[in-house]
Amino acid sequence: MRLIPVMLALLLALSPGAVAMQASAPSTLASSAPAPAQNGNDTAGPETSNNTTAVMTLGPDPARSAFDTPSLALGSSLAMDRDGFRTQLSVNALDAQLADTDSVERKKQILNRYRYHIENRIISLKATDRQATQAFSNGTISESEYLRTLGRIDAEAEQVRKVIKAMEARAENINSFNLENEAHTLEGKLATIEGPVRDRISRVVRGEASPTKVYVSTAETGIVLSTIDGNTYVREIVRQDHRDPSATPQISFLEAPDAILANYPWVRANALGSNTGSYGSTNIFSLAVTHQRGQLVAYIDGGTEKIFKEVHYKQLFGGHSVPPGPAVTNTSESVANSSENVTLAVNRTYPGGPLRVKLTNATGAPLQGGVSIAGEPVGRTDPNGILWALGPAGQFRVSATHEDTTVNVTATPVEQS
Repeated sequence: MRLIPVMLALLLALSPGAVAMQASAPSTLASSAPAPAQNGNDTAGPETSNNTTAVMTLGPDPARSAFDTPSLALGSSLAMDRDGFRTQLSVNALDAQLADTDSVERKKQILNRYRYHIENRIISLKATDRQATQAFSNGTISESEYLRTLGRIDAEAEQVRKVIKAMEARAENINSFNLENEAHTLEGKLATIEGPVRDRISRVVRGEASPTKVYVSTAETGIVLSTIDGNTYVREIVRQDHRDPSATPQISFLEAPDAILANYPWVRANALGSNTGSYGSTNIFSLAVTHQRGQLVAYIDGGTEKIFKEVHYKQLFGGHSVPPGPAVTNTSESVANSSENVTLAVNRTYPGGPLRVKLTNATGAPLQGGVSIAGEPVGRTDPNGILWALGPAGQFRVSATHEDTTVNVTATPVEQS
């Protein structure tokens, strides 16, 4: 199977600011089973099947985990609009200053000052991100407020990206002056405060996307966010403890793909194509890989040689869907028909992972019914008797009702290492 160009474009879009280079499909390993975690990445523990991608975790003791369904928030939406207006004013001011002088040296000074202003804006966004994460972790703010904050940070990072592009484009018009490397460096510094789940939250808060449930977990080590977007499970994680901008570079651009894929043996064995990216002088490298069950985008710190950011897209339906975890089942006799049973199977997962619920009758035929998890309604099984949801942390109960018959299953997440 060949790499689909549209998928590659998506992956590149999700690896912002990268200087992309087409790479051949990685070589195949003898085994597709996830190996033990390497370099402290904690990549292998939570997977429930060897026939899928390993995921990175925050470690054994997250500070706080929760679910929330962000919705339109007028205050946050207006704040994001103000950020967009401020960005346009900033670009207009830059153009006015450049037009006001014919001196090449003066133009260079103006653009360099603009670059420092952008860097300070990024530093401020990162500080806000850290403060909000600490406040959520210690219970000072709610999950709703925290997710709205992350959505706004993501939206402002998008605006910062626009001024970076404006700076780079204006520099191209000056002889013997190039800010391409500086632009990619700035874009790399945005990596830890952006992501597809954050972007979805941002669009929901602005009324540009429909609400969807989000799982969030934080620790001193970083942040995990996950959601289900249509037929795709999306998960992003940032490990702050794996990133050290001052560390001496240990790997090069050419070595980065192998260094990243060493943490994902199944992906290496099942890759359909990949793109490598680098980010100026940040010592950050990324690898965007399309594989049989979806996509992986991983970022490595060239100094610590550890993965510090990871984004997964996993298909939940079709011939290449993610394999479900170990099942817990229960059967109840149908209230309407004593000769017919209703069976509920819950395929467990790690906290925030893709949890499969399946409802069938005595012959194994699918049934449609309403499903609740931990007492909260989450939807109905489809014509195939299946519903995918996000797995809770800790022990939980799943209930499914078909006609007048309710079946309950108590389950616990797959243990994380």
